[in-house]
Amino acid sequence: MNCLEILHYAYSILISRNMNKNLDRMKLVNRLILFLGILAISNSCITNSNIDSNQIYSLIEQDNFFKAKEVYYKNKGNLTNQDQQFIEAVLDNAFNELEKSDEKINSLINQKNSIPESLQVKLYEIKYDNAVKKYKYKEAKNALQTLLGCYKKILEPEKISDFENSLKIWTALENTPPQKVDVQDKTTIKMKKDIAGLNTLEISVGKDSTNFIFDTGANLSTTIQSVAKQLKMKIIPVDIEVGTITGSKVKAELGICDKLKLGNINLYNVVFLVLSDEALSFPQMEYQINGILGFPVIEILKEIKITRNGYFIVPKNRSTFSENSNMAMNGLIPLIYINNKHFTFDTGADHTILYEKFYLENKESIDKKYQSENISFGGAGGKKEFKGYEIDYTFKIGENEVFIENINLLKEKINDDETGYGNIGQDLIKKFDTLILNFDKMFIKLE
Repeated sequence: MNCLEILHYAYSILISRNMNKNLDRMKLVNRLILFLGILAISNSCITNSNIDSNQIYSLIEQDNFFKAKEVYYKNKGNLTNQDQQFIEAVLDNAFNELEKSDEKINSLINQKNSIPESLQVKLYEIKYDNAVKKYKYKEAKNALQTLLGCYKKILEPEKISDFENSLKIWTALENTPPQKVDVQDKTTIKMKKDIAGLNTLEISVGKDSTNFIFDTGANLSTTIQSVAKQLKMKIIPVDIEVGTITGSKVKAELGICDKLKLGNINLYNVVFLVLSDEALSFPQMEYQINGILGFPVIEILKEIKITRNGYFIVPKNRSTFSENSNMAMNGLIPLIYINNKHFTFDTGADHTILYEKFYLENKESIDKKYQSENISFGGAGGKKEFKGYEIDYTFKIGENEVFIENINLLKEKINDDETGYGNIGQDLIKKFDTLILNFDKMFIKLE
C-alpha cells in the first residue's frame, strides 16, 4: 500500500469525527492531519527511522505549525516529491506564502488521477482559504463550488452546511473588487479606550467618522446596521450565519465600504459583516460596539506597531527580525509561538485566556494549587459560563519573562474550533513598550 492509498484509508477513519466548523475559521488541522498523520503508520513514506512520525502527527493535530515546519524541513529529503508538495502547500498557507501554496496546489491538482478524492478535498480547501486571504472572491466561490459539486458525497453534513453558508458570502462578493490599500505616509494615531477598556481607532468615510475596535482576533471586519447606514456602505442582503465566542450563531448581512480612511492610509473595497445593533449591544453596561477592524484590514497594512502609551503606528520602513518566524495563520486567526506552545493572538482581547489543552497538560499541579470556579464570557450571541480556574503563569518572550496573575483557565472547550493553548490578550501585550505585527515576514515582536 503506497502513501496516498494509506492516506485515503486514514481519511475514511477520520471522517467519522465531528468537526462542526464555524463560519470563516477555516481550520487547517484537518487538512494537515490527513497527510502528515500517515507518517505515523507508513515506513514507505519515510526512510529515516530517526523521524518521530507520531510527534509530527501530534504537532499538526494541535495546529502547531511552528514545530511541524521545523521537523519537516529537517527531513524533507526523505519524502517523495508529491508528499513534499502537499506538506509545503499547507505550511506555505499557514505562513502566509499564498502564491507559493497555490503553485503547489495547482501542480497537485494536475496529478489528481493519482491522488485519492479525500486528499483532493483538502487541496481545494486550502485553495479556498488562499483565495479568501488574497481577496479573490470569485476564486473562493469557485473552490467551494468544486467542493460541493464534485466531493459532496464524501463530506460530512456539518461541513456541507458550512460550505453552503460560506458560498453565500463569496457568491454575493464575486464581482466586488479586491480590497486595496494606499499608505500615503507614516501613520501615527492615538487610540482611545472604550468603556469596556478596548482599544479603538477613529476611521472616517467621507465627512463621517466613528471609532472601531482594533482586533486581530476578528476574522472579518464587522459593524452594525445603523453605522453601516451612517457610513453609506453598500448593503448586500444575504442570509448568513456567524459563529460567536459562546458557540451560538447570529444572522448577518454584508457591507462594502468603497473608501475608508485611517490616518494617512486609504483602504478601498473593505468588506464588513453587518450585524443587528442588538447583536453588539450590552445593555447591562450601556455599551454598544459600533464596529471592529479585523484581520483583513490589519494584514493588508503588512506591518503595524502598537505602543504601551496607546499609539497605533503604520511605518514607512518595516522592521527586521533575526529569529525564526513566530507567527502563523490558522485560517484567518494569527498564532504566536511562546514557551514552545502556540496561542492565538488577539489585540482586541483585554485579558489572556488559557484553554483546555493547557489544563490537561498541567492538570495535576493546577487541581492541587487552585480552586475551580465558574468563568463567564459574553459576546455577540449572549453570555455563557464555563468551569475553570484563575491561575498565575510566566510567559518567556525572547529574553524577557512576563508574569501574569489571575489568568482565566478553562477546563472545557468554548467551541470545537478552539486552537492551541490559549489566547494572548492585552494584559501580556501591555507589559512591553511596543508590539510589532509583521505580516510580510510573519513575526510578532515585543520590545
